[in-house]
Amino acid sequence: MGIKIIIVSAVWCPACLIMHPRYEEIKKMFPNFEYIDYDYDLDEEVVEQYNIGTTLPVLVVLDNGKEINRIVGEKTVEQIGEVLKGYLT
Repeated sequence: MGIKIIIVSAVWCPACLIMHPRYEEIKKMFPNFEYIDYDYDLDEEVVEQYNIGTTLPVLVVLDNGKEINRIVGEKTVEQIGEVLKGYLT
């Protein structure tokens, strides 16, 4: 199954809007990971399942369905890349 990245954001969230192009860059940098984007307001089950909280955006790293890391809030591409490169196989 491998690494899956869950991204939770909202249209009303300024940090989410800033992070959107950064996440797109991350997806290009790490194409072997599976990415799923969720909306904070529309995907309530996911928000509850992963205990997202109120600080957005949230990037959850899963390995074979188990959470192994979480990045909350506005980060640089370099900061996210540093975390994710540790999961390359």
